[in-house]
Amino acid sequence: MSRKEMLTASAIDALKEGVLHDPQTLGLSIFVSPSGNKVWRYRRRIADLGKILDLRLGNYPTHSIAAARVWTQDLNTKVEAGIDPRIEAREEEKRRHMTVARAHALYMIAVRQGRATTARKPNKPRTIKDKLDIFKRDIEPSLGSRVIYDIVESDLTALIEAKGKVAKVRANRLAGELKVFFAWAASLRGQEVGLTTNPSIRLGDLKFPETPRIRKLSHQELAWFLQALAEEARDVQRGMLLWQLTAARISEVVEARSDEIQDGIWTIPASRTKNSNAHSIALGPWGLLLIRSNHEWVLPADRVEGPKTSIWYHARDRVKARMEQIAGHPIEQFTPHDFRRTARSNTKRLKVDFETAEAMLNHVKRGLERTYDQYEFDEEKRDWFHRWEQEVIAIAIKAGVADALGVPPPVVPNPRRAMRTNKLKFRLAPTHQRARASNHA
Repeated sequence: MSRKEMLTASAIDALKEGVLHDPQTLGLSIFVSPSGNKVWRYRRRIADLGKILDLRLGNYPTHSIAAARVWTQDLNTKVEAGIDPRIEAREEEKRRHMTVARAHALYMIAVRQGRATTARKPNKPRTIKDKLDIFKRDIEPSLGSRVIYDIVESDLTALIEAKGKVAKVRANRLAGELKVFFAWAASLRGQEVGLTTNPSIRLGDLKFPETPRIRKLSHQELAWFLQALAEEARDVQRGMLLWQLTAARISEVVEARSDEIQDGIWTIPASRTKNSNAHSIALGPWGLLLIRSNHEWVLPADRVEGPKTSIWYHARDRVKARMEQIAGHPIEQFTPHDFRRTARSNTKRLKVDFETAEAMLNHVKRGLERTYDQYEFDEEKRDWFHRWEQEVIAIAIKAGVADALGVPPPVVPNPRRAMRTNKLKFRLAPTHQRARASNHA
C-alpha cells in the first residue's frame, strides 16, 4: 500500500512492501520489488504532451536519497517544459555514436546515389575512389573516431595546414572534400547526421598556391625510358607503352576492358572519362598488339579478379632508376600524366592542328562551339595516333629495343598487288581523270 510520510533513511529501512512517496519532490517514490529490492521510481504527466513518464533510477542504497532527488529535479524541469526525456536520451545516444567515420559512411552512400551535392547526379567510380582515398589517408587517422558534433573549425584548419607543409596540392584537395562533406552533413540532404553548425565554411580561405605541372619527356628521355622499360615484365611494358601511345589517363588505361576494343578502335566509355564524354582512339599495329588480351580486362590482376591497378608507381620508380643508370645522371621525376603532356607537346612539330590536338586528349570544346560543333575528328585523330606511334617506334629502333618491346615488323607493300590496284583504279576512274593520268604518263 502507498504511504505518505517523510522520506528518510529509517523510513526506507522500515519499508517492507508497497510504495513510499517523497513529499518534498514531485514524482519521486520508492517501492519494494517482488525480489525485495527497494527501487527508486519517477512518475509524472508531461506538460502539453499528455504522456505519462514512468522511469526507474535503480536500487537504494546504491542511489542515495540526495542522488534520487537531484535526478528527479532534472526530470521535473524537462517535464514541466513539455520535453520528453526519453526522446532526448535517444538523441544523446545517437550523438555519442555519430562519429566522423560513421557520418562519412552515410555520406558515401549519398555520393553513390547522387545525393551528396545540389547537382544530384551519381558520381563516377573514379570520383568515389578519390573521396575514399582522401578520407582514409588524411581524415580518418585524426578525426575518424571523434563525434562529428564536437568538430570545430580549428580541428579542420589544423588538419589542412599540416598537410600543406608536405603536399600543397593534396592539402587543397583535402580542404575541398572537407567542405563538401560537412556541407552535406549540415544540409537537409544529410539529415541522417543532422549537423547544426558547419565548421568548414571558411576553409576556402586556406587555399595554397599551386604551381602548374609542366613536365614533359624529351626524345632523349623517351629513348632512355624505352631502354629501361625493356627490362620489365610484359604486362608492365604493355601498360606503360599504352600510356605513351594513346596519351590516355592512367586510370583509363589500367581499367580498360577488352570489350572496349572493336575493329581496331579503343572507345573509352563516358562513365570512365573525366569529362563524361566517350573517347575513341584509333590504334596502330603496335597499339593493337599491346592492348590485345584474352581476359575480360586488358591488364588483369595476377591474384584477384579485376584490373592490375596497384603496381604502376612502383614500376615507374624502377624504370626511372634504370633511366638514371643509362643516362649517368639524375632525371627529373615524371608521372603517367606527363606522357599526355609529352604527346600534346609534339603535335605542332608533327604538323597537327589545334582542334585535332585537343580532340586527341579528349578535351571538351568551349563556349558556343561546345554546343553547336559536334564534329568528332575521327579521321584526324586516327592519322595523329598512327603518326605518333611511328614516332615512338622510330625512337625504339634507334635505342635498340624495338624487338624487346614487341614492335611489329613494318608491312612491306607487294609491288604486283600495288600495280594491280592502280590499274583497277585507272579503269574505274572517270574518263577525264584517265585522260589526265595518261597525259602525265
